[in-house]
Amino acid sequence: MFILAAGSYFDVREHRIPNWLVLTGIAAGLFLSGLGTGGMGGSQAVLQEMTSFACRFLVVTAGFFILFICRMIGAGDIKIIALICGYLGFSVGFAAVACGFLIGAFWSLVLMTVKGCAFQRFSYFLTYFRSLLQTKKITAYYSSVLDGYDAVIPLGLCMFLGAVLAVVFF
Repeated sequence: MFILAAGSYFDVREHRIPNWLVLTGIAAGLFLSGLGTGGMGGSQAVLQEMTSFACRFLVVTAGFFILFICRMIGAGDIKIIALICGYLGFSVGFAAVACGFLIGAFWSLVLMTVKGCAFQRFSYFLTYFRSLLQTKKITAYYSSVLDGYDAVIPLGLCMFLGAVLAVVFF
């Protein structure tokens, strides 16, 4: 939770999650997963738990990579999502990420409604999706240079809140 909270802070403040923080999370996850065996089963069990953590992290990173290629989600957000699933496993991790996306969707909808740009954003998304289907070329959905940060929500914070909800309720 400390890594997620720190990632949330950086995401809100700088619109990015530093790699050193994610690497710290990976190192801590590998260490803690090894400790999680409680010394039972020896070094083989420790290695198996560490491998499971690493595999969950890599599978989730690979699964969300297409959203990064389309520039719909940041690389740091994907790494935070992968850390959540690495630590919590796929079932509780999925619940945490789903809660995080729901929080983000609600926040986005409120933000678009308050700013009066909901119709424009939905139109932009449909135009992007239609262009993607017609040209079969992946282009960037979002560019901070062109679009600014007005319509951006800190997804790292949403994922942190989703992880808190999942740990408490699942």
